[in-house]
Formats: sequence, C-alpha cells, structure tokens
Amino acid sequence: MFIMDRTIDDNDLLLDLAYNDKEIENAMVRAAREYNGIPPFCSYADPDTLDGTTNMFLDGIAAQLYISSLSKLMRNDIDYNSGGVTTNIVAKRIDHLKELIKIHQERFTQVAGDIKKGINIHMAFHHYS
Repeated sequence: MFIMDRTIDDNDLLLDLAYNDKEIENAMVRAAREYNGIPPFCSYADPDTLDGTTNMFLDGIAAQLYISSLSKLMRNDIDYNSGGVTTNIVAKRIDHLKELIKIHQERFTQVAGDIKKGINIHMAFHHYS
C-alpha cells in the first residue's frame, strides 16, 4: 500500500505486481541491515520485528526494492531499434527509480539517525536510582 503496488491496475506497463512477497521480505532484511549500520550503534533492528511507529522502515524497504529494480534495469539498459525508431523505455524508468531511491533513502536515513541519537542520549543520561 505504501508504494501503491497493490494490484495489476497499479502497474500498467508491468501487467503484474512489481514486487512479490519474497522480494519484499528480502528488502525488509536489507532495510534492517541498513538501519543497523547507521551510527550511533545503540539500537538494532530485526527484520522480523521492524518498528511500525513511524514510516521509517517503509521508506527503507521501498528504497531497497527500488535499488534492486534499478540494478536489474541498469544491467539491461540498451538502446534498440523498432520500426526505424531508436527507443529506450528503460532509461526513463532508471531516472524515475533513481529519484525514488533518493527520496526514500533520505527519509529513512534522517529518521533512523534521529531515533538512534535520541536512544544514545537517553542511555548516556539515564540515572539509575
């Protein structure tokens, strides 16, 4: 729902869903790894229990899905000739994916960093009675 990949109607050019359950699960693992690699190293994410109190992990998962799509498209990015016209639909999709990755990655990184800094500060100044 977050990236509007709900039904075939959401993907006119693909004629199917863009991402299946396994691809989404793998993106969840990568988003958790990404979170775990952001300093300060005071909080760790488990892909099976991602925090749902913010959209942070939704942005992280979306970024990871788009990175995978971008990698695949860029490996197959070639111009071809059809009826005397050279065309490259892939190049336009690559541009769109790069922009989507940037948006979601920036949102994810900003929120993750803020959350981890808050946890770190709380841990540093937490007084035990």
